Amino acid sequence: MSRTLAKIPLNLPNGLTLSRVFLIAPLLWLLEAQLFFGAYVLASWVFLTDFLDGRLARANGQTTFAGAILDPVADKLVALSLFSYLFVLHRVEPWYYALIVVRDVAQLASIPILIGWRRILFKVAPKRIPKWGTALNFTLLGVLFVQLHTDAAGFDLSYAWILLPLYLISGVIEVYILVTYLPRFRQIYLGQHDTFE
Repeated sequence: MSRTLAKIPLNLPNGLTLSRVFLIAPLLWLLEAQLFFGAYVLASWVFLTDFLDGRLARANGQTTFAGAILDPVADKLVALSLFSYLFVLHRVEPWYYALIVVRDVAQLASIPILIGWRRILFKVAPKRIPKWGTALNFTLLGVLFVQLHTDAAGFDLSYAWILLPLYLISGVIEVYILVTYLPRFRQIYLGQHDTFE
């Protein structure tokens, strides 16, 4: 792997990003133990750090190649882990889960292929739609956590009114991201472009 990724600068933005990855296992444990208050606290931190890390890096002049790669990797690991947990519990629509897995695994695979195998360094400059895609992923996870909690507490509440629009809008964005990512990956692989957007 590239030296630029092997040494991740220890600064506050990268620390916030890494905290998302390190908190996946405790968050899953709290959900499984039905300790929902603690799970909400950790989930809130995970979702909040996704908003803060990039802003702090830009505001403090601490943007790095490693940090730019680490941020989307952390997002994808969080999404894959939490949606997989909910899928095992039959709490997420299978078609949506399949979209999440295909998109996130495809994008994660680009890192070892491009950096490790091809020795191609690339930039990550996501546009508004991919950012909204991540925000909708996290919003959907939040609603599914609340549903899990209220069901465990014995409340018979319907969440279809909010889940259906979230699934549909987020699903369309996931397809858009995947469809635009594949040609860009090919361009970067062939040396015709240098930025994932």
